[in-house]
Amino acid sequence: MNLGNPDRPVGGLAVRRPDGVEMRPLGRDDFGVALELVGELYDLLATDAEAHRPRYEAVIRSVDATPFLALFEGEPAGIAVFRFRRRLGFARFQGWLSDLYVRPQFRGRGIGRMLVQACVEEWRLRQGTGIMLETGAGNVEARSLYESLGFSEAGKHFQLRPVVVRGVVPPTGVSIRLMEADDFEPVTRLLGELGVPVPAEERLDAVRRTFLDHLRRADTASRVAVRDGSVVGVGTLELREPFFTLTPQAWIPEFVVTDAFRGQGIGAALLDAVLADAASRSAYAAVLESGPQRESAHRLYEAAGFVDVGSFYVFPS
Repeated sequence: MNLGNPDRPVGGLAVRRPDGVEMRPLGRDDFGVALELVGELYDLLATDAEAHRPRYEAVIRSVDATPFLALFEGEPAGIAVFRFRRRLGFARFQGWLSDLYVRPQFRGRGIGRMLVQACVEEWRLRQGTGIMLETGAGNVEARSLYESLGFSEAGKHFQLRPVVVRGVVPPTGVSIRLMEADDFEPVTRLLGELGVPVPAEERLDAVRRTFLDHLRRADTASRVAVRDGSVVGVGTLELREPFFTLTPQAWIPEFVVTDAFRGQGIGAALLDAVLADAASRSAYAAVLESGPQRESAHRLYEAAGFVDVGSFYVFPS
């Protein structure tokens, strides 16, 4: 949902358009065009289009989504879907550029740059905590574009497709359970081991609200590993519903076992439990991001069947 007004465009709508290019928010009447564009982007097989309409309309109605359509001389040329999402440990929203595509015949005209800039300006308007996006390993043009706009490569993007559960048994003395409200403080401490800043006192209530909201949501199923009554690991799970799929994608935004208990099989069991939750929700794939320094975590993911499919980028650098 764009926050502009008809008298003075703000946010993404204030971005300068290249000659011959129009850009506007996606609307209900753009459903067919939007489905065609993302179908080309992800090389999707044709399906019953109407089955996707409820998810599409959920996107365009959402106050946390700003999807844009670009046209060149009246012809649909590109699409960007930008969203705001809560992250545990943060008081403000993070921006996420989930989908970006410009048709080959319209490339080289500045359309992709315009779409990304529009998303960045929406983020500035909302005063978010940062922007993230993912891109494939071989997408050289997209990587160059992102870097020219101030994004920096921050690590690896892993995917497990289909979701496979191995039945890993936790080590003796370790239990794995769903995250609870009383886990706020130990989970927040564990997130610090991932580099999440310790929240300032004045933001602690907002961070706690984000945590409790995460537990209440129907699209989450996050777990903790417990040993001797203490939380020693956390794996969060969110189910994402792109409008161009009919089953969800499982996203694991945070995964960490405290340093003192690594190498004991806790991570493997915790990850398998999270993946079991994803499979029970019929997720077609599971994805996660991981920083370049987390080599032991990368080995854990690869042992579970995850494949390194690209990189994730962040803004500002």
